[in-house]
Formats: sequence, structure tokens, C-alpha cells
Amino acid sequence: MEKPIRIKIVILYAFIALVIILAIDFYCMPAFNLDNKKFLENLDNIKTSQNIAPQRLYINVWRNTKNEYVDSTMNGQDWNRWRNKYLKHIKTMEDANIAINTMLMSLNDRYSRFLLPDLYTKQKAIVDSKITGVGIMYNKTEDNVTVENVLDNSPAQKLGIKAGDEIIAINDKEASKAPIDKILTSTDKKDTENVKIVIKRENKIIETNIKKEEIPIKTMEYKITNDNIGIITLATIMGENAIVDFVKIIKETNDTKGLIIDLRDNFGGILSNALEMANYMLDDEEILSINGSKNDKLEIFASNENMFKKKEMVILVNRNTASAAEILAGTLKDNLGAVVLGENTYGKNSIQQIIPMQNDTGLILTTLKYILPSGDDIHNKGIKPTIYYKENKKNNKKAKKDLMIEEAIKIINQVVKNPQ
Repeated sequence: MEKPIRIKIVILYAFIALVIILAIDFYCMPAFNLDNKKFLENLDNIKTSQNIAPQRLYINVWRNTKNEYVDSTMNGQDWNRWRNKYLKHIKTMEDANIAINTMLMSLNDRYSRFLLPDLYTKQKAIVDSKITGVGIMYNKTEDNVTVENVLDNSPAQKLGIKAGDEIIAINDKEASKAPIDKILTSTDKKDTENVKIVIKRENKIIETNIKKEEIPIKTMEYKITNDNIGIITLATIMGENAIVDFVKIIKETNDTKGLIIDLRDNFGGILSNALEMANYMLDDEEILSINGSKNDKLEIFASNENMFKKKEMVILVNRNTASAAEILAGTLKDNLGAVVLGENTYGKNSIQQIIPMQNDTGLILTTLKYILPSGDDIHNKGIKPTIYYKENKKNNKKAKKDLMIEEAIKIINQVVKNPQ
């Protein structure tokens, strides 16, 4: 059943549902409203500090997945068969970890996984834009480990590690068999040990040592060109101050004749941040529609809090523009006619929630899928750019400037000069 809904109502309903569900089953959803942060943190602590038997934890994860996973068919299988499948074999937390992740793998969803305490703490640190490590985001499959993204100003970026590199070995262990998360990141900002990495790039083997550092995750910055065009660079859509910073930047660039929003290599972030960013740039247009585990559909509309002065807009994307960044690019393209310049984006239309579990563990679960206002399902396809542009960073170095930015400026100036 389709239901049109305003973004502020989404925030209210999410909070009410959170309180009810937590009271029933100690379940926790991410908050939309930062004013409720302290209250939600207290509820989080009540839940995660509980210490229960590993078998009970397995059952709780099984139940949460059954109730909240986006695909009610559970990848076309009888989910009940998993309930007691491993119970007699689970004696320790490591047993539970293996059993739970094996169960989740049956969903054929690489984004849903279970996190032991150390990884859960690291994941929350990333969401809060605080991380210590080398700055590599990776994708691990049965066959290989590849670099999915490299954080700006990180040790990995400084040493030239790139998205697409295959990680062959790490600290002299085969990458696919090594505890990569424990090696690459840390919860201790004083942890500055070296990490030995062997990567493969275009049949070339590269060996390097990377020293861990506390990495300041810069979420956004802006500048205004001499010919009065605003350029907003969004590195990520994470961070608890993202909305405050975004609103400030929108106001600072409001009197420009055109706006460039740079979403290249933005791997996404928090859904509520993307929704609120769009909300402050739209009037009452549809931001997107989302589908949940009960096969219902919610159409989310902006709530007339627009503070953005409409102008010519170009959005820069590439193959690493993903998830929440695709939401922002897609809804601005569909509603404001923004020109999307670049390559097809990553193509991730699923939304995950970090669900705190007992024993200081967490469950990352795909609970929603979204459709853009145009009706496009971008799953594995991405957003098709208005103007295709394949970036060549070698040319940037030769020209000593960002040629894609220059192309976007040229587009805005041409449209301003010849509106027709």
C-alpha cells in the first residue's frame, strides 16, 4: 500500500517506533533527530551492556533478521530452518559469530553482517566520523579482497593506495584469511603500529608499509570561484554535525549564480542526513520512496523548509558515488533538473541499519530499499549521468587543476549565458 509522507513525520514515527520496539525486545534503530541523541545512547547502553549466553544471542539475531530484513522471502528460503540449526554447536562467542555470519550469508546480501564488540565499536566510530587506522574501506569475498574506497587525508591515500586495488597479503598473511578489520583499524587512537600490505594493480605487485593514524574525516568543504560559482565538496554523508555544516554552507553559497556539488568517491553515509540535506533544498517535492520488510511503500516528501535559492546546478559523480550520495544526486536531478556530470554511479539502493545487540555486539542489516522520484531502481545500474565524463586524474596533474570541475563551471556559465 502506498502512503505519501512528509520527512518530519518520518522522524516522529521513527522515534515513537523506537521507544515501543525497545520496550518490547531491546531493539534499536538509528535516530533521525539529533536532539534525542542522549536518550538513545542511554537505551543503547542498556541493551549492549547485557551479557547473555552465546546461544541466546544467536536466537536474538535470528529473530531480528526475520522481523526486519527487507526481503520477506529471506532470499527464497524457509528462515525457520536456521533457528535451531547451530544451537548445540555454539559454546563460545566465536562459535556464535561463525554461526550467525553463516546464517546471514544465506541471504546473499554482502551488506548484512554480524559484528563482534571490537568491530562494532569501530563501525560506530566510522558513523561518528572518528577513526584510527590506515583509511582503507574494503570489500571481502570468497575469492579476493579489494579496496572499495580510501579515506581522504589517510595514511593509505598518502601512499597512493587506490580504489580497485586488490589486497593480496596483509602482515605476511593471505588477505582473504587474515583478520583485516583488526589489522587495519583500531579503537585506540594511540595505536600507531605499521601495517605491511601487498597489493596488486594491473598485474603489478606493490608492497608497502602503512602507519596507523587518527584520521580526521572531513565531511564537507566549500569555496566560491572568482566568477561567483559555489563548489561544495561532500566527502561523506556521515557525522553528527553534517546537517548543521551543510545548512551553513548552503546559506554561504546562496547568492552565487550556480552551484557545483562534488560527490565523487562519496561512498554514502547516514540515510537521515541525505534526507535532511534534500529537505533543505526542496519545497514539497518527493525526495524518494522506500520499501520495507512488509512490502509496504512510503513516499517521502520535503516539508517546505527550503532555504536554497534555486540556480543552475551540476553534480559531479563517478563509479564510487554510492548509497546515500546517490540518493542526494538522484533526487536533485529528478526534482531540480540538476545536471549530473560523470560516470554511472555505484548502484546501491539498499539501506542498512546498525542494530545494537547484547554482549556489546552489533548487527548490520539491510532493512529498506529506495526508489528515486523518477521511478528509477538503480540497483546494480547506478544513476545515469546527464553528461558522460570519464575523469583522467593524470590529465589533472598535467594541467595542475581539476578538469572535471572546470567542465562543470563551463556548463554553468553556458547555461547562464544562454538559458534556452
